[in-house]
Amino acid sequence: MTIPISDEIILGAIEKGLSALGENPKQATWSFLEKVYEINKQDIAKNLDEFQRAMQQLFGPGSKFLDDLFREYLAETTHEDLTNYTSFVKCVSELRNKQTVNGQNSNQRNREAN
Repeated sequence: MTIPISDEIILGAIEKGLSALGENPKQATWSFLEKVYEINKQDIAKNLDEFQRAMQQLFGPGSKFLDDLFREYLAETTHEDLTNYTSFVKCVSELRNKQTVNGQNSNQRNREAN
């Protein structure tokens, strides 16, 4: 069963991916994101494009490794196959779109049943 995507799930995947760097580098990354890009943890799910650009600037080609980890952890949590997506941001966007469409279909079925 697919789990609906939420800001908490997105942040959890990012946190888990950054943990692969170790605690101090993870904290340094969060500090960089907050000070240079004004992206804080609570708002990260609403600023994924900016987050992706910041990660690319900070880690260069190494950002791909982290992006792959974010996708892997998101897939584990949502029980979705995300292997065909090229970025974490695209995964999240697709899952949100899927959730919206499924939610609209569900709402429409409920209205038709009444």
